[in-house]
Amino acid sequence: MQISTSTLYDSATRRMAALQSKANDLMTQNATGKRLTRPSDDAAASAQIAQLDRADADADAYKSNLSLARSVLQQVDTTLGSISSQLTNAIELATKAANGTLNDYDRSVIGDQLSAIRDQLVTLGNTRDLRGQPLFGTNDGTNAVQLSGSTVSYADSTVSAVPIDRDQSVEVTVGAKQVFQSGSTDAFAVLGDLITALKTSGSSNDTVRNSIDKLKAANDNVGSVQASIGARETRVSLQETLMGTASTDRATMRSNVEDADITTNIAQLQQTMTVLQATQASFTKLSGLSLFDYLK
Repeated sequence: MQISTSTLYDSATRRMAALQSKANDLMTQNATGKRLTRPSDDAAASAQIAQLDRADADADAYKSNLSLARSVLQQVDTTLGSISSQLTNAIELATKAANGTLNDYDRSVIGDQLSAIRDQLVTLGNTRDLRGQPLFGTNDGTNAVQLSGSTVSYADSTVSAVPIDRDQSVEVTVGAKQVFQSGSTDAFAVLGDLITALKTSGSSNDTVRNSIDKLKAANDNVGSVQASIGARETRVSLQETLMGTASTDRATMRSNVEDADITTNIAQLQQTMTVLQATQASFTKLSGLSLFDYLK
């Protein structure tokens, strides 16, 4: 069978081009550390990597939400702790005021101190979160606790829920009523009655004594709300741990699919370059021959 010179040239050229392309791919893989340089290298692996990319993008969004949820919950927890401290101070002052030996002036002074505590509780009840929204109020920015004279009212609260996974969300705030009211007991109403009694000359001590148990109940309620917030913080922390583990697993899967085996690549590159150089040498020698060389 006769083979034309053009066929020999074309065959040798294609072989050298294929070897050079393979060498280039191996060098690119070694330089980037990635086995896949284009989707066509492995369609199934490329599809798997695209799926991992989407999962990572979703995880990044939820990580941001988890960070926000953790920060807001921590702020709520801290604020509730401050509210509890103020109520504890009020209980101590009420206990002191229940002493029947105090004169009207001393009782009035304690009433002023309790008024200051009430004002501080209003301020704490209107605390804003890192987004500028009321911790215990509405999303439209309305203050949660509104004091008019000695009367306190509450805005209709909107509890803020933050998505932390595809099918999960966590409430990061609570309503002001939930914080300051327990059953029929309202912390501000108790304080208002107590302040009035202490600042009214000759008033009965019954209101003062009754307020102590009511304030303790109000403080216990704040503790219960704080415990609920703590449970939500734990849930957020657990979800962050789970997402971190999932992210690590995806990174391992990606590495197994995408990363190049540098040691194997170097051996293949050396082998490819050896074959390429031999092919080039043979082609150079072949292309230098002419009809007169065959006739010698």
